[in-house]
Amino acid sequence: MIIAEPIRIVVADDFPPVREALRKLFGEFAALEIVGEAADGNSAVEMTLHLVPEVIVMDVKMPHLSGVEATRRIKEVLPAIHVVGFSSQDDTVTREAMTTAGCSAFITKECAHALPNVIANITGRPVAHGSF
Repeated sequence: MIIAEPIRIVVADDFPPVREALRKLFGEFAALEIVGEAADGNSAVEMTLHLVPEVIVMDVKMPHLSGVEATRRIKEVLPAIHVVGFSSQDDTVTREAMTTAGCSAFITKECAHALPNVIANITGRPVAHGSF
């Protein structure tokens, strides 16, 4: 049996407890691997260009550079990367801004538990619960 490489993820959020919660959530899935964490938009861009993950979970509101602008810059250089817009705000303006910037999906922080399924859907790769 061939075991697929895990889906490499960068988490970009300025709030440490959110990053910790995502580490715990993704840690329950053998197919998901956090390869980097960024606390602001500039770091998210730099880290992504260096690590070239398959997916970025991108907070919309971050210091130094918004998630919208960070997404735009990343997608200009690495258009194949999937960006999941991640926000505590669920309004049309925020969703449209992230979509226009190039995100593949958008989810509210309230629904963070659904992120593994969102990542499976946008990458077309299965994400089984539990470690193997």
